[in-house]
Amino acid sequence: MATYLFYDTIRLNASAGGVLNVSEVLLQSMRGSPEHHVQPISERHPRLYAAARRLKISRFILDTLLYNVHLALGWLHGERVYSLFPNYFLPFSLLAPFGRHRDSIVVVHDVQYKSYPQYFTLLKRLWLDWNLHRLARSAADVVFISRSSQQDFERHFTRCAHAAVIFNPVDAGAVAHSAGGMIAPGGRYLIAAYHYYPHKNFEGILKLFVRMKRQGLVDYLDITGNGAREVERMVSAMAPAFRACVRHRGLVSRGELLRLYQGATAFISLSTFEGFNLSAAEAATLGVPLLLSDLPVHRELFAGYAFFIGNEFGGLGGIERYLAHHERARPTWSLSRACTPGAVAASYFTLKRNAASLAQATS
Repeated sequence: MATYLFYDTIRLNASAGGVLNVSEVLLQSMRGSPEHHVQPISERHPRLYAAARRLKISRFILDTLLYNVHLALGWLHGERVYSLFPNYFLPFSLLAPFGRHRDSIVVVHDVQYKSYPQYFTLLKRLWLDWNLHRLARSAADVVFISRSSQQDFERHFTRCAHAAVIFNPVDAGAVAHSAGGMIAPGGRYLIAAYHYYPHKNFEGILKLFVRMKRQGLVDYLDITGNGAREVERMVSAMAPAFRACVRHRGLVSRGELLRLYQGATAFISLSTFEGFNLSAAEAATLGVPLLLSDLPVHRELFAGYAFFIGNEFGGLGGIERYLAHHERARPTWSLSRACTPGAVAASYFTLKRNAASLAQATS
C-alpha cells in the first residue's frame, strides 16, 4: 500500500477560492481508495498545523519544513512516501538535490498572472516566476487541469519532464439527487455562479442578459459568490427596468447552489480567462445549458455541449435555437464521467503506480 501525504496547507490561505474547493474534493476522493493510504498534513501534524493557523505562518514555510522532515524520515526508515502539493508550490530541499522531487506531485491550475499582470503585485509575480521555473526543471509529476493550461504554461516556461493533464474533480453529479426535489425560484433565469474578479467579465454578462430579457428569453440573472458591492455598482448604471431583475445571492450553501443550477434556463460565463471553469463543469454535469465565452479551454472541455459567444457575436437567434435544441435533446456532457471524483483520484494514483509497485516488491 503506497502512502501519500496531501499538503492541505492551502487551507491556511483564506483567499484560495476555487483552488481550495478543488483541493478538498480531490483529497476526499483520494482518501476513498482502499489500495492507498492518503493522509492530509493537517491530520498527520495537527498541533503544528494548528499553531501555523494561529500564528498565521505561511503555508510555504510549513510545506518546506514538513517536506524535508518526511524526506529525512523516509530515508532513515527506508519508507517511500509520496507528497502531493495541490497548488503550484514545490518546497525547496537540500536533501533531494539528485532526485529533484521525484517523490512529488504538484498541481498547476493556471498561469493567469502572465496574462493579467496588473492584478498581481511585482513581488507576487517574481515569486510565481521563481517557483514555476523550478517546477519546470524538476523531476516531479506536474499535473495541469487542462491541455490549454499546460500549453499556456509551456509558452512561458520549459516543458516539464513529467507532465500530465488530469481534469478537475467535479462532484455535482454525486449530490444531484439530494437537490432534485427542491423547487427552483420563480421565473426563467441565467445563473452566474462564481466570485467577482475582473477577468470574469460581469459587464459582458449584464449586457447579454439585457438583450436576452428584451428578447423574452429570460426574466432574471442570478449571481452567487463574493463581489456583491462590485456587481451592485455595475447594476446601478443599468436602466431601472432591469436593475430589479439582477439578483445577487451572495455565498450560498451547496444545496442551494445545486438548486439554482438545476432550475436555470442556462449557466453563463463570459470570462476572458479560465484554467478549467469548475462552475461550468458543475452545471454541465447536471445537464444545464452553457453560454460560454469562446476560449480555447472552453472549446477543449465543452465542445459539442455549450454555445460559444465570441467577439463577433451578433443576434440572439443562435442562442434561442441552442436552448430549444437542448431542451428537446437533453444532451450529456461528454467529460462528465472522466471528471467524477473517483475517476480523477484514480488518474492521480497512476502517476506513481510503477514506482509504488517496485517499492512494494522490494520491501
